[in-house]
Amino acid sequence: MTASPREIQAAVYAHAGAREWDKVEALLHPDFVLYEAECLPFAGEWRGKDALQRCAAAMYGTWAEAKVDIHDITGGDSHAVTVLTLTMTPKDGGETFSQTVCEMGEFEGGLMKSLRIHYFDAAEVAAKAG
Repeated sequence: MTASPREIQAAVYAHAGAREWDKVEALLHPDFVLYEAECLPFAGEWRGKDALQRCAAAMYGTWAEAKVDIHDITGGDSHAVTVLTLTMTPKDGGETFSQTVCEMGEFEGGLMKSLRIHYFDAAEVAAKAG
């Protein structure tokens, strides 16, 4: 029995949080793509099995501090969605702020094929990133 999209997405987050990138890559499709909003400093399409690691380094490197709190992961036969709060502190000493984020994974053949990041207000994140 193969794992559900929800289970795979939860495992991706657990391994990414532990910086176990080899275990993350084992759960990603060879054609994996991560999508970030075009207005962000870490914008665009991140491709390849190491895309999540590279994007995470860019995103965390944008802030003096960034923290992810996962609230829930839900899913069906081909997709899973993670609801989380991302709390960020700008490098310029600006006030810490939070955003609700939904991250939608798409799955094929028991692997995560894409991850689309949806911020409540990507323009606010971009403006406060400096």
